[in-house]
Amino acid sequence: MEYFRGIGELKINYGPGYRIYFVKQGKQIILLLNAGDKSTQQKDIEKALQLVKEMKHGNY
Repeated sequence: MEYFRGIGELKINYGPGYRIYFVKQGKQIILLLNAGDKSTQQKDIEKALQLVKEMKHGNY
């Protein structure tokens, strides 16, 4: 698992290289933000970051 820009990325080494993006709130709550594969990685990261921004502003 890697963390960057406030989100976590879990890589699954199967098929096209799946990635799951998430954010932790507290110690036990994990919110799934987005998922995709290597071919959509940049778009998926931007979507996950947008969702984090919306959650922080109470719009989600």
